[in-house]
Amino acid sequence: MKVYRTEQIRNVALTGHSGSGKTTLAEALLFRNGSIPKMGRTETKNTQSDYDPVEQERQISVNVSLLPVDTESHKFNIIDCPGSRDFVGDMKNGIRVAEMSLLVLDAVGAVEVGTEFAWDYSLEYQVPRAVFVNKMDKDRANFRRCLDSVAAAFETQVVALTLPIGEGTEFKGVIDLLRMKAVYEDERGVERLEEIPAAMRAEADAARKAMIEAAAEGDDELTEKFLMEEELSLEEVMRGLREDLVDGRWVPALCGSATSLKGLSILQQFLINECPSPDQRRGFHVLTDDHSAELVPFSSAGPFSAYVFKTVNDDYAGRLSLFKVVTGEVAGDGILANLNHHQQERVGHVFDVRGKAQLPVEKICTGDIGAFAKLTYTHTGDTIADPKYTGRVYEITRLPKPSAHMALHVKNRTDEDKISLTLHRILEADPTLHLERDSANAQTILHGMGDTHLEVALLRIKAAAKVEVELVPPRIAYRETITRKAEGQGKYKKQSGGRGQYGDCHIRFEPLERGGGFQFEWEIVGGVIPTNFKGSVEKGLLESIHHGTLAGFPVVDLKAACYYGSYHAVDSSDMAFQVAASLAFKEVIPKCAPVILEPFHTVTVFVPDQYMGDVMGYISQHRGRISGNESESHKVTIIAEMPQGEMLTFSRDLRSMTQGRGVYESEFSHYEAAPPPVQEKVIADAKEFAAQQAG
Repeated sequence: MKVYRTEQIRNVALTGHSGSGKTTLAEALLFRNGSIPKMGRTETKNTQSDYDPVEQERQISVNVSLLPVDTESHKFNIIDCPGSRDFVGDMKNGIRVAEMSLLVLDAVGAVEVGTEFAWDYSLEYQVPRAVFVNKMDKDRANFRRCLDSVAAAFETQVVALTLPIGEGTEFKGVIDLLRMKAVYEDERGVERLEEIPAAMRAEADAARKAMIEAAAEGDDELTEKFLMEEELSLEEVMRGLREDLVDGRWVPALCGSATSLKGLSILQQFLINECPSPDQRRGFHVLTDDHSAELVPFSSAGPFSAYVFKTVNDDYAGRLSLFKVVTGEVAGDGILANLNHHQQERVGHVFDVRGKAQLPVEKICTGDIGAFAKLTYTHTGDTIADPKYTGRVYEITRLPKPSAHMALHVKNRTDEDKISLTLHRILEADPTLHLERDSANAQTILHGMGDTHLEVALLRIKAAAKVEVELVPPRIAYRETITRKAEGQGKYKKQSGGRGQYGDCHIRFEPLERGGGFQFEWEIVGGVIPTNFKGSVEKGLLESIHHGTLAGFPVVDLKAACYYGSYHAVDSSDMAFQVAASLAFKEVIPKCAPVILEPFHTVTVFVPDQYMGDVMGYISQHRGRISGNESESHKVTIIAEMPQGEMLTFSRDLRSMTQGRGVYESEFSHYEAAPPPVQEKVIADAKEFAAQQAG
C-alpha cells in the first residue's frame, strides 16, 4: 500500500448493534474501491473482517478488525467494532482510535442496545458521531422511524443528508441533498445521477432546507447569510456540516444498503469531506504524575510515539500489535521503546493489516494505523516510541470490571499444565478477561464481561490447547465461625514400643467480632506445659481452622486460649502437641454453635429508569438490601448488597430484565451468617462435593 499523509487519512469506526450490517458495510466499501475482487458474506464465512473461526461459527464480530481502504485521494481505516457489550474492550479501543463513530442501524430495528453502548463510548472519548441507516431494502424498513429513534434515545437533533427512494422491496436509490440529485448505483457501486422523482421533490426541498439551517447554525457568518435568505454555496454548507459534526451540535444521517451497494458512493464522499482527519482532532491523553489527563495533539513533528490498541495472536505470524501513531512516523527495522514496561523492542517491517492479511508499507505516518509482528513485551494498552521520545505513556482505555464469573474445569487433570500458556496468550490479547486462582476451593476462576464472552474464551482455549475443558459454576467462598464460648480437652497418647507420643492441652474457644480473624493466647501457668510447646499448639490450631466441622470451610473470627494441659518428659514432642490441638478443635468447635458465613458483595447496577422497579424487585427477592439509588437523565444507578450465592445468574438475569441495557459492577463487602435454610443447603452441597472428590 502507498503512504498517505495525515490530512489524507480517515479513521472511521463502524459501531452499533450486532446484526446491523457493520461487517457487510465494511466489505462493500472494500469491494467498491477495488480492494477486494468479490464481496464476502457473513453467511458464507468469507468476509475480510470476520476471519476468526469463532466469529465465523457464531456469525457475529467478537474482535475489532482493521480494514484499510485505498481510494485515489484518501485512505480509509475502517475499524469494524463488535456490537455486543461482552466485547467492550475491543469496542472502546476501536472507537478511541477513530476520528468518527459511524453508528450503523438496521432500518427495521432502529436504535438497539448495542447502539446505545456505542453512543455512550463515543461520547466518553468525544468522537464525532454520524448515522448510517442500513438494510433499506429489507421488508418493513423505515428511515424516518430510525431517525426519530436516534433523536429520542440520545436527546439530540438528527439531520438527514440523504433520503431513500422507496423503502423495503421498493428501495431503488437515494437522494443526495447536497447535490439535489437522485443517485442510483449498479452492482459494482458505480453511481448514476438523475433528477429527483417528482413525487419526492417537496420532501427533498424540505429536507435540504433543514440540512442547510443546521449547517449554518454554528457559524455566525453562515447564520447571518441564512437569516438574510442568501444562498449558501456548496463549500459553505459542507464547512458548516463539518464544524457541527466535530462539535456534536447535531448528528448527520445517511441511508442505503450495504448488500446492494446503494447509498455507498454518497457515504464515501461524506466520509472524505466531513470526517475530520487526525490532525483536525484533539489528540491522545497521557497521564501526569498526579494522575490527571493531559492532551497530546497529533503532530508529525518530533520522535515517533503510538498507542497499541489491539493484540492479535496469529497462528502463523505470531503476535500482532496494532497501533495508532500520535506523533512522528515509523518505518520499522530498528529499536523501539516500550514505555510501560521499560523494555526495548526490536521491530521488523511495518505493515497495514486488512483482516488477517498483512500488507507491506514503507512507513506509517501521524494519525495512521499500522502493525508490528512478534513484539516481545508489548500488549494492548501499551505505548511504544522512538527511544528519543521523552513524553509520557498514553492513558490506557478505561474498561468496566468483569461481571460474569465461571470456573475452568479440565476434565483430565494431567492436561492442566497444557492450558497455562494458552491462557496467558488469551489474556494478553483481551484485557477484559481476568484469571484468578481460588486456592480455598481449588478452582481457577475466569472473569469476563458476560456469558458469551466466557463461552468465546472457552472455545479459544479448547482450540489452542487441544484439551477437554468446560466452564462450571464457581464454588462460593463460604466461611464458618462460632457463636458462643466453649472449652474442652485434646489429648494424644500413643505407645508402640520404644519412645511414644504424648500431648495434652485444654483449649477454650470464643467468638470474635466479624473481621477479627484468629487470635491465640497462652494462659499456661505453673509449667504444666513447657513454653517451648506453645508454637506447636498454635500451629495445630492454625492448620485445623482451614477445615471447619460443619462443611469443611475455613473457620474465622475466633479466639483460642490454651489454659491447661500436661506433658511427658520423654514422649512429648512438637508433633504430639500439634495433634492434640487439632483434636481439641474437633472436640470443642461443635459445642460452640458453629454457623456458616456467606460473602456479601456491594453491587452497583446501571439501568435505564424504566427498568428500575424490576431490578430493585429482583434484588429484594434474592435477599439483597438496597442502600440507595441516583438518577441522571434517563439512567438510574442502584447500590445494593447481595449474597454472592444469589448472584450466580445475576448477569444473565439482568440482561434479560433490561433487554441487554443493564450492566453492573460488584466487589466483595463482608461476611455475615447465612439463614438456616441456606446453611442446610451449603452443608449438603459440601458433603456431596467431598464425596465426588473422593470418588
